[in-house]
Amino acid sequence: MKKCSWLGLLAVLCAVMQSLSCSSGQRLQSIAVTPATAKFLDPVTIVNFQLTATGTYTHPPATKDITDQVTWTVDVNNLITVSNAGLVTLAGTGACGVANVKASLKTDNPSGNVVAGTMTVTVADSTHPECPQP
Repeated sequence: MKKCSWLGLLAVLCAVMQSLSCSSGQRLQSIAVTPATAKFLDPVTIVNFQLTATGTYTHPPATKDITDQVTWTVDVNNLITVSNAGLVTLAGTGACGVANVKASLKTDNPSGNVVAGTMTVTVADSTHPECPQP
């Protein structure tokens, strides 16, 4: 009898712990940046465009626009700039190349975890032989 009651108590405790873990908050699994690729072509017809960062969460599952929560970085600063709101702007004229843009967010669950998503921007000039071709 005692063995059965301890097993029953253990089962109840496991169920309570499981239900508490589900209510502890959502967990960011991934970030998708859209558009995934973009081009500035010469002659320049557009000078900027907006990026969107969408977070995919578990526990419970959801997707959310987190564009204004992520940190935006770019690996080629003299080619394009990215604002805190995800607005990409051509840095200047005469430059060409490919830049990678990253949207990252440090999470609390687990603590210190960084989740990131990326996209690529091409600045192309069909008249310049060293530039990527459109």
